[in-house]
Amino acid sequence: MEQYRSSALLPAQLGWWALLGPSADWDAQLPDEIEYLCCKALGYDAPMSFQGVYPSQQPANARQDEYLKMIGQYERLRLTGYFSDSVKARLKAPKEEFRLVQAQNGVWHFIPTDYATHKVTGLRDGSNTWTVRFAHGRLRLTVNNRFDAQPVRLRIQALHSAAPYDSADGLVLAEFDKEGEFGVREAASGVTHALTSSTEQVKGSEVSGCYSAENTMAQRRGAWAEIGKVFSPPLDLRRYGALGVWVYGDGKGELLNLQLRDPPQYYHGTYDEHYVDVDFTGWRYFELLLRERDAERHGDYVWPYSGTYQIYRSPLVREHVSELNLYYNNLPPSDSVKCYLSPIKALPTVKVKMENPSVTIGGKRIVFPVTLESGQYIEFASTSNCKLYDERGAVVEEIKPQGEAPTLAAGENTVTFTCAPPEGYNARANVTVISSGEPLSSEEGSMGVK
Repeated sequence: MEQYRSSALLPAQLGWWALLGPSADWDAQLPDEIEYLCCKALGYDAPMSFQGVYPSQQPANARQDEYLKMIGQYERLRLTGYFSDSVKARLKAPKEEFRLVQAQNGVWHFIPTDYATHKVTGLRDGSNTWTVRFAHGRLRLTVNNRFDAQPVRLRIQALHSAAPYDSADGLVLAEFDKEGEFGVREAASGVTHALTSSTEQVKGSEVSGCYSAENTMAQRRGAWAEIGKVFSPPLDLRRYGALGVWVYGDGKGELLNLQLRDPPQYYHGTYDEHYVDVDFTGWRYFELLLRERDAERHGDYVWPYSGTYQIYRSPLVREHVSELNLYYNNLPPSDSVKCYLSPIKALPTVKVKMENPSVTIGGKRIVFPVTLESGQYIEFASTSNCKLYDERGAVVEEIKPQGEAPTLAAGENTVTFTCAPPEGYNARANVTVISSGEPLSSEEGSMGVK
């Protein structure tokens, strides 16, 4: 947008946007996602345009009116020049989030707010206690509250699950049982890599793929390698919504990216990114759902490809999947890595139900006595303000939590999630811990009325 302004000397807008409901490729948009967009538009003094809003029809997102009200309030404040340039400069900061709040005296101000989302992938893989493993021991992954101690606010969203790895409905995409299966091989300067069949470590098959790489550079950034498999003709994966793979990690902190692509005639070829952080040793199973692509992390690394539409916007055209690529990135400097992979399978996805989800922080446990189905989510603001929403964002019921509401301490907090899991499937959930600071003052350059 700024490039258009500088090159054409004309106003530019942020658009076009849609207020999305759930689909096979994404979940329904959430309030903080809409507010993030509003903050950036106000910060850059830009209007926004929306499409697909039909007042006479049931909206795809049941919270559409709530979001339109928010968007309208932001736009009225922008048009009236309510906030100073110093405020808008603060709102521009990438990844920083704020909530727009009106004080009792009628003055609008911004409250800095953090939404720390963690994905729980099962109750037995360590993710429900937010633990990650490194080669030289264990590190407790914590929520870092940069604000003062405060009552915790939460969002718990039940995620879809994949059919079991050994399901008869699965489709093998890579077997690693013969040379030449992966014909595309590229790497950054200073990186060498190889893929071989191996019987040294196996899971789910008689052979595994041993993917090794060496980084001779003095830094991790820019240290990437790729091997790729081309499907000719392209595969029809419309029956499938996930990848299933066992990975034997070496705990050296490299990133493994399992990427599906479609041909360039479809949205210029979508990059369907799915990341595995190799911060563990031994075998670990991964369900990589296509609706949960890792586009938000793409910019944290240097890749040999880019494209706004291809990475961030366009869904994978599942009936024309033409490539399976395996990337390494963030390779340790002056070191080598080696991981083993089971056969990679495409798996159907299913909706499942988990019962009585709970969160423990600081020794205090709060239980939500509901059955949570994939796509549904709980928003907990206090023991008297807790709601269950369906996958479209419609309120299902008011919830009366059980137990004492935890307090989020300043600094580090360890979070544990539990529930009665769905039978035969992993309990998968996004747990978001929400914390806020004091209203920003004009002296901070974050609030000021013209």
